[in-house]
Amino acid sequence: MSPQSATPRQRPSIRLIFDENLPWRVAAALEMLQFKTTYVGNKHHSDVPSRGSSDEAVLSYAQKANQVIVTSNHDMILLCAEHQQSVIWIDPRGRQFRREDLVLLAFKNISDWNDRLKHANSPVCLRAMRTKTVTLNLEEAHRLAHQRMRRISAARSRKKSQKPFGPLLSPEENPK
Repeated sequence: MSPQSATPRQRPSIRLIFDENLPWRVAAALEMLQFKTTYVGNKHHSDVPSRGSSDEAVLSYAQKANQVIVTSNHDMILLCAEHQQSVIWIDPRGRQFRREDLVLLAFKNISDWNDRLKHANSPVCLRAMRTKTVTLNLEEAHRLAHQRMRRISAARSRKKSQKPFGPLLSPEENPK
């Protein structure tokens, strides 16, 4: 193929809004690289929901602005599934991403995410993990997010119910 016939790779047309549970600097880094991204709480865009806004307000904004929400918040995934809104689920599967890892993950996968969303017949959830992205229908995403929330809640309950070991001897038996 000659250089004249090669077409330059186009920037993905995907428009993303990063939820506030992800580092805002990830979206800002992508925005600096001229990707169409913003984040909850972005003071440079007055119409973007502020930090602390409800998930419903963020979803409503994303729908009006034709943006896909990027989140690791299970409640947001459930809400997007219930409202038939495509979503990108950053799923660390137990070990949280560092900010640098998230920038690389998003930068490396944004074209793939764009293609997957463009070719989907209906709203979907892209579950982005460290080494791969899986396209899920929203019903499956809802089921997995709900299941993960139950497991996390059970683990927290177990942790709360475990009492730390006290002293081996009572105060009157403890030699001084």
